[in-house]
Amino acid sequence: MATKTKKKMCPRVTLKTSNDEEPLICTATNVSKSKTFKTKTEFTCYQNTSDLSNPRLAAQRMLVMDCDGIQSVGKSWETKNYGSQFMVGVLDKETNEMTLRPSALINLKPYVKSFEEEDREKEKELSYGEKYKALAMKFGASRIQKTIKGKDRVREMEVNTLDEAMQEAVVSVDTANLTQQADLTTNDILPPINTDAKDLSDVFLITDLISEAEIAALLPFTTVLRECTQVHVNAWREQNKYPDFMLSRLPIVMEDDHMAHLYLSELLYISYLITLLKLPLKSIGSKKTSFPNTPSVVTESMYKKFTSLGQRDGKLRTSMSDKQRNKLIAHILALTLVVDKYCVRYSELCKDTGVKSRVLSDTYRSMGCSISKLKGDQNKGLMLAVLKLPVKLPPLVLRKGGKKRD
Repeated sequence: MATKTKKKMCPRVTLKTSNDEEPLICTATNVSKSKTFKTKTEFTCYQNTSDLSNPRLAAQRMLVMDCDGIQSVGKSWETKNYGSQFMVGVLDKETNEMTLRPSALINLKPYVKSFEEEDREKEKELSYGEKYKALAMKFGASRIQKTIKGKDRVREMEVNTLDEAMQEAVVSVDTANLTQQADLTTNDILPPINTDAKDLSDVFLITDLISEAEIAALLPFTTVLRECTQVHVNAWREQNKYPDFMLSRLPIVMEDDHMAHLYLSELLYISYLITLLKLPLKSIGSKKTSFPNTPSVVTESMYKKFTSLGQRDGKLRTSMSDKQRNKLIAHILALTLVVDKYCVRYSELCKDTGVKSRVLSDTYRSMGCSISKLKGDQNKGLMLAVLKLPVKLPPLVLRKGGKKRD
């Protein structure tokens, strides 16, 4: 039996022009459509009423979509100027008549109002010179950008130099009756030491020696050290890849994986500090060459603590003063105390750092350690530094030691 099929009729199309509000066609960029349809979404349309007698301005619309507190905004400027007109067809199912109405296309984009307002306020506060500098850094030639960066570094260096000079002058006036050794013991050379500590683990805070950001950056590099064997250690010793102080403590056997990686990150940081200490003056400024495959957080922190920028031969160069060098040595020795549980055999550090044994001994003593020579044929020439409670800090004695750097 044949079935009857209902024949579809094509709708009649008419063009409707009225004074009613025109419908809008909107598209979205960087907006999740699935999330928009699942959550409550509100649309608000605004009209440009600055001059209603002007057809071009009166036809301008701005559509705002609010979805989960995130606003997306789109503006409609006359699409007729682009040689096209968008239409919306409305079909009446009863009369089968479709009405075409002129429309406008709006593209919605996420909009964060507070950011743009802050930028405008900052622009109002900037002077002409600051605005010129900002434009030059964004769109200027590389030569101009280098010149601006150089002037900023020199200006910062001059301010820091002035602050240090003022501080040193005040200290010299306040401590006229004190010796230079006692003054250096307090703040300038040694890392923070808790002389009131009831436990040895509280004498040095690890965050005073290595920041949390540096530890986090070093942890991925400790995986190789964690999995190494004695064969790897011997190969690294032949290649002079790491200091003997570090290699003599590898491989490690620890059940706690987290503590093992923390211990290895401390050893790795000591190796970086020793590398910085042994660099010739001409090579200190080349961070990438001297510290390849090293986290930038670590290199920037080390250079900020133990080096300074200054003019030399008419150029801005990185240098390390004797005071900063002594501070770096003290920082290394403090870390060795933490790593070896406050009982350090430090004879191998003389070879690693190029610093004489008596300089290391005096620095350990200034931290409250007792120094002794190990007895026996196997331990001949080995020096031992032991930190005991209560911690007593004698005056720091600074001596010139180590290899002369070019």
